[in-house]
Amino acid sequence: MDVSQIKEHMPVYAEGPGGLEGASDTHIGNIDSVEEGKYLKLTKNNAPDGQHHWFPIDWVRAVDERAVYLNKTIDEVKAEVLNEQPSGN
Repeated sequence: MDVSQIKEHMPVYAEGPGGLEGASDTHIGNIDSVEEGKYLKLTKNNAPDGQHHWFPIDWVRAVDERAVYLNKTIDEVKAEVLNEQPSGN
């Protein structure tokens, strides 16, 4: 996976339960930025709480010209997404 393919405003999808690759993935938000090459920041526009959220770049299973696809389900994303900006560790 090439991080440079991840662009601002790309939609992000969590893994879905369906059989066809990507057919039942769930939209969780749009990319705001890539931070420190380690985290992806989601825009606050799509967030139910109106706040930014972050997740580690290693959650990304694929990127194409249209979207970013995660290796986490929507339930895993909700449970594990960061609600505060990660520290520089």
